[in-house]
Amino acid sequence: MKVSILSVGTEILLGQIANTNAQFISKTFNELGASIMRHVAVGDNPSRLEHAIQEEMAAHDVVILTGGLGPTKDDLTKQTVANVLGRGLETNKEAMEFIEQYFKNENRPMTPNNKQQALVIEGSKVLKNDVGMAPGMYVEHEDKKIVLLPGPPRELKPMVTQYLVPYFLNEERVIHSESLKFAGIGESRLETECMDLIDNQTNPTIAPLAGSHEVSLRITANSNTKQEALELIKPVKEEILNRIGLYYYGSDDTTMEEAIFSHTDKPFLVYDGITDGILLSRLKLNDKSEKYLKGYVIQEESIDQLLNISKQDNVENIAFKLKERFNVDTVLILLEQDEESMVYISDVQKHKKFNSRLSQSYAGKRDRISNIALIEFLNFLREQA
Repeated sequence: MKVSILSVGTEILLGQIANTNAQFISKTFNELGASIMRHVAVGDNPSRLEHAIQEEMAAHDVVILTGGLGPTKDDLTKQTVANVLGRGLETNKEAMEFIEQYFKNENRPMTPNNKQQALVIEGSKVLKNDVGMAPGMYVEHEDKKIVLLPGPPRELKPMVTQYLVPYFLNEERVIHSESLKFAGIGESRLETECMDLIDNQTNPTIAPLAGSHEVSLRITANSNTKQEALELIKPVKEEILNRIGLYYYGSDDTTMEEAIFSHTDKPFLVYDGITDGILLSRLKLNDKSEKYLKGYVIQEESIDQLLNISKQDNVENIAFKLKERFNVDTVLILLEQDEESMVYISDVQKHKKFNSRLSQSYAGKRDRISNIALIEFLNFLREQA
């Protein structure tokens, strides 16, 4: 099922609001196993909107429109969709009663233009709006499905989850997903390694998702039972791990920190000259940190003096002094050296260095280096196993 999301509103094109609706709908429909093919934004112009609707319908199975269902002159979505489909508009009785009651409760007169919010496309299934006044619509036209949703997120989100999703989910079917999480491999390489699987997906479907220095592949199966869905996912997962299993660290809610502590069996120490303790806060989230995190040293001049670490020491010397002082075999060092950010890992028999050319002024450097440090440390531990 190929889906296009068409967002209507000049305010989106002007950058006055963020298009969070498209993000929410994409996430929801990806979990249903659909393929979101395109996000399109169009201003409040009927001719351009009509052209966009025709173009998206020609290329996709489902077109979901958001916005333009209100009472003002620039709310033209349903009128334009009706024109494209060759259908008329009719008043939905329940929606009209809701609008009239709303103004009655507010003790305010209802202006005539509010009546257009109760208009729906002939033959459409009405999606109830529990928060606002304009109902949504689900329309089947030939072999296409067209959905109209209100623009305000507080109206759109409950409408999608409660009233729209059931039209795309056979109640006798079960949808189950597993997200495989990878570290140390870029999104482009991951897609290259699995491109044939992604291109030929049917059931289950495969969706790559980029994260912060990690990548996920979500496998979604649609079947009669959860067990059948798991059986459909199993061979696809095995084939993916045969290709890039070296970078796999867990599924679904598994965190990088959990993966690290599941791969280590001896204490380690961290010397942090970059993140100001951000890495510590992440490691401390895991209960096993009390057992395996022997110490965490934040680089400061006074502390360096106590540890006999000088500015002349290279990273190898620092690692040696830390191992001697704290009686540990493994140290993870984050250090600024020669205008580069460095992640250095030293064990009894093996050493590993990663240099990042992030500038001193890079705003997200502390977070990014903490991610890099965890990824490099995890891969180091995996290689040791």
